[in-house]
Amino acid sequence: MFLIPHVGTIIWTTIIFLLLVYILGKFAWKPLLKALAEREQNIERALTGAAEANEKIKSLQAEQEEIIKATRLEKEQLLKEGVLQRNTIISDARIKAQEEADKIIENTRKQLAFERAKALEDLRNQVAELSLEIAGKVVSAEMSDKIRHEKLVKELVDDIELN
Repeated sequence: MFLIPHVGTIIWTTIIFLLLVYILGKFAWKPLLKALAEREQNIERALTGAAEANEKIKSLQAEQEEIIKATRLEKEQLLKEGVLQRNTIISDARIKAQEEADKIIENTRKQLAFERAKALEDLRNQVAELSLEIAGKVVSAEMSDKIRHEKLVKELVDDIELN
């Protein structure tokens, strides 16, 4: 009894439902579909933007890794060049020092040879002077006996050795 609806209620419910569908279709359905479509497009754009951002991040990370790798290679190259320059500078300094030492040694040898030659020349001159002096004294002294002569020569030789 209560479960069977009246025909009038069914008709009025159907009319109200159709009227509601018409009003919703006329005024609300298009804006709702438009809002859903816009939301779907916004979500799709956001997903596309996120995918592009991920790709860009991956690209930037790859570029960053390449830059880091290139920087490391450049650093290693600069270090190698620095070591080579240091070794070259040290080698050049050693060569210059050796050349300078050789020059100093050669100049010292020349100076010593010159001084030695000069000393020998002075010694020769002194020996010559002493020889002449001895000869003069020997000749000037009257040599009558041999003992006196030997004594005089011995004194002169001792005198030369003391000088």
